[in-house]
Order: sequence, then structure tokens, then C-alpha cells
Amino acid sequence: MSYDLLYGRAGFLWAALFLNRYLGQGTVPDHLLSPIVAAILAGGRVGAADHEACPLLYRFHGTRFWGAANGLAGILYVLLHFPLSEEDVKDVQGTLRYMMSNRFPNSRNYPCSEGNPRDKLVQWAHGATGMAITLAKASQVFPKERDFREAAIEAGEVVWKSGLVKKVGLADGVAGNAYAFLSLYRLTGDVVYEERAKAFASYLCRDAIELVNMTSQETEHDYSLFRGLAGPVCLWFDLVSPVDSKFPGYEI
Repeated sequence: MSYDLLYGRAGFLWAALFLNRYLGQGTVPDHLLSPIVAAILAGGRVGAADHEACPLLYRFHGTRFWGAANGLAGILYVLLHFPLSEEDVKDVQGTLRYMMSNRFPNSRNYPCSEGNPRDKLVQWAHGATGMAITLAKASQVFPKERDFREAAIEAGEVVWKSGLVKKVGLADGVAGNAYAFLSLYRLTGDVVYEERAKAFASYLCRDAIELVNMTSQETEHDYSLFRGLAGPVCLWFDLVSPVDSKFPGYEI
């Protein structure tokens, strides 16, 4: 079994967090979840055994992905919701700082995977968007560690400069990128992020149908949550009350 958010152990933990949030704490009891948290941390340490600089690494189909969907950003985001030992905190923080120190030097975007030189994707699944949201969560969990807050804000700047892409969905499109701004708005209270989210949402109001028609080769995804028009609809609803917004299927 993998460790990632979409298909693995982190996804199971996320589902448990969701149930506990909306059906009551303890719906999925801690004694069932703690061993899975421990297994994810242990698996990450084994995966990083040949890598001195990064405490936790995971493979998905043989590749050490960094993104939120199948990689480090998503796994770390979920782990940040659970009680962690001193050693666990050190490894989670160390992994985040390793990623921060290995951003692309010019764009400040994040690689899709370990050692990948391709600097093209700015989306939730890969790149700065997922990292902005994960780092915002890290800043909330570790408020004294100012570098996480600063890195989250910097990732948001990458999204603002390069995130108006030609897809609409949450996973790889403009809707998902707009949620990075909403996460930063809740973190900082700075209205500039609310305005940026509204700007991306306005673009979708005007061009979403055209973008779907231009880019979709699989019509069954046209109205889906992560790749289709359901993502922009969630964004538009969340902009009614940005302080209460949550990235669907990611933020708790």
C-alpha cells in the first residue's frame, strides 16, 4: 500500500479526520489512527535511508513525488493534524525545510519530484500551490517557526505570477490555485489574498466553459470535482465567506 493522499495511508487518515470533524470527534478513534501515523513516519524514514539531507521520503510508482496529490506535500499536510513526538516534529520540519531549500532558484517554484529539473507546473497536484497550503498549515502548527509562514507567502507569489493556467479544476487548474490565496488569507488576514482569489474566480466565471472545451479529451471529467467544473463551483461558493473556505478534499 502506498503512503500518498489520493491512494494511500495519508488518504485514509484524511478521511478519518473528515469523519471526526463532521460526525463528531472519536467517530474514528485515536487508537485506530495512531498506528497508521506511526507507519507513515516509519515508511518515510526508510524511504529516506539513502538520503542524508531529507528525513522523510516516499515513492509512488517508483518516483519520489513532492506534490500534494501523490507526494510529500500531501502526506506532511495530513501528518500536521496529529500529535507528534519530538522526533516526529524534527523530521516533519526537516523535510519541509529540505523542500524549501531546494526550490528552483529563479522562479521559487517547487519541483514535481526529487531531482526533477522541469519547472513548468504550478498547481495543487504539483508545485507551489500545494506547498503554499501545506506551509500555511505548518505555520499554524508551529507559529514560532517564522520560516514556514514566509515560505508559504513566497509560494503564494509564485501562484499569483504563474497560476493562471489553461485548466479549470482543483487538481491542476485555476480553481485549485485560487485556494492557495484563500489559505493565505486565513493565515495572514491580508485582504490582498482575498482579492487575488476573486481575480482567479472572475477569470473562471468568464472562461471556464471555453477552457473545458479546449482542454478536455475525456468528457466524463468535464463536471468532476478535481478536473472539471465542480471545482470552480466550490470556489465560487467559498468566496461568499472566504474566512470559512476550505480546499475540497484537502483542507479540514
